[in-house]
Amino acid sequence: MPRIQGWGGVTRQPTPSASAARFELSSTLKTKVKEASDVVALPAGAFAIVGDRSDRITVIDARGRSRSVELPGLKNGKSQLEGVAYDPHRKHLFVAREESGELLRYEWDPSKDTAPKLEKTFAAPSGPDEPRNKGIEGLAYLDGHLSPTGRPQLVLAREGKPRRLVLTDDGGGGKPLQVKLEREVYAVCRDFSAVAVDPKTGHLFISSDESATVAQVKLVRDGDTVRGRLVQSFPLRTAKDEPLERVEGLTFDERGDLFVLTENDGDLRRLARR
Repeated sequence: MPRIQGWGGVTRQPTPSASAARFELSSTLKTKVKEASDVVALPAGAFAIVGDRSDRITVIDARGRSRSVELPGLKNGKSQLEGVAYDPHRKHLFVAREESGELLRYEWDPSKDTAPKLEKTFAAPSGPDEPRNKGIEGLAYLDGHLSPTGRPQLVLAREGKPRRLVLTDDGGGGKPLQVKLEREVYAVCRDFSAVAVDPKTGHLFISSDESATVAQVKLVRDGDTVRGRLVQSFPLRTAKDEPLERVEGLTFDERGDLFVLTENDGDLRRLARR
């Protein structure tokens, strides 16, 4: 299996205070989810996968067994789901609907055989220049102890025209913060297709489908501004050393391994941390 090494695709050398993560392609899980759009790691080695045409999520446990869980509040076949995140402390599941620009919060414990309970629906932050079909493409939960604001927040990645990264309160309140990204981030990512938070460092990992690349970004508080500094970028490639196509989801497990979800085949690739 090929190694995913920072020095192989670095656009900018990491600073001493921002260590570049190292990964190695380890294994691939065939999820069989059609038109998958995002993935999030759950406690106990499980995963939840969403698709934009289903009002159900697919939950895969640590043994590879899958089950379907219905999400209340969605119309059958028209879910528009493009992002999913999970808060393991308060047991909140979040999903993002792209075209309607909504965020839904559910109370849900995946270890129990109970249905998610819809708690709240609120509008995702957006600007007047953002087209409806270029909305939320990635969603991640940022724990308070890792957040530059000191508060738990949701990270929203907007695909393009313009590409944006936004921090917002996980209950819809407060004023959203647009992350001021360095030019180097835009240079290596022609679009934003997914986002994940590294549980070891709090760094954001942003994937670009068009560039077949992942950017590792450090968030830094600068007064009332949050800046995103590029630590490294690296290419996403298959075991045959070909560019990985249709990357739709990123997530980290508790160990810090990175998982990459592709849309067309529904494969979930594990990049083991070195």
